[in-house]
Amino acid sequence: MEREAMMTKLLELLPEDQRPAMRQKIEEALAALPHGQIDHEATVASFLNDLGALAQWRGADFIYSRGIAETLRVGEDIFELAYAMKRAMG
Repeated sequence: MEREAMMTKLLELLPEDQRPAMRQKIEEALAALPHGQIDHEATVASFLNDLGALAQWRGADFIYSRGIAETLRVGEDIFELAYAMKRAMG
């Protein structure tokens, strides 16, 4: 799935008034990802996919997964974004 389609799918989880601010936060996180990798777009796609999955986990599962972030091989930044999305989703 291409980057913009994945972004749209993520943003559709949120109320419309929350989407522009969350898009900005996500774009900032994507810009901070390491560049120069062989397949940067695969890294971006993986980040967006993980963010969508985490944002949809129930509260208790989300909190538990945050505690094992290193095992999941995702950074704290993705949990901060997922938490912001969960709050925006209500």
